[in-house]
Amino acid sequence: MESCVSMLKSALVVIVLVAAVQSGVSADKLASCCKKVNNQEITEPILGYLVQQPNPPCVRAVIFQTKSGFYCSQLTAPWVRRKVVAFEEAKARAAALAVVPPSPVSLLSIITSTASPASSSSLPSSPSTSEMPAGETFSERDSA
Repeated sequence: MESCVSMLKSALVVIVLVAAVQSGVSADKLASCCKKVNNQEITEPILGYLVQQPNPPCVRAVIFQTKSGFYCSQLTAPWVRRKVVAFEEAKARAAALAVVPPSPVSLLSIITSTASPASSSSLPSSPSTSEMPAGETFSERDSA
């Protein structure tokens, strides 16, 4: 039992240390808004971005989203415009490739062709109870 408690305490200490190290490493990453910016160029692929307007304590910045998180970058840094333009061009290319050419078959025609009831020739045209006398069956009526 003591070893289980000791192991639990050790795991808790490791989690706290990892969290402390990560918060120190990611000081340039977004918390709630950018309060400071970094001029260092981002080398990771960019998944998105937005421009943050100054609203104290938040400063004017470009917030880049990458797989590993958000980065606050100086709007006037020379590499920022190049990254934004490259991202927008890649997004436009991806959108152009995603456009599906029009199909001669419409969704409505697919739905109606797969959901249409059986042909009326195989079914009676009106409910059988109103046409047949009591006690008569289909086989008796057809043979008459």
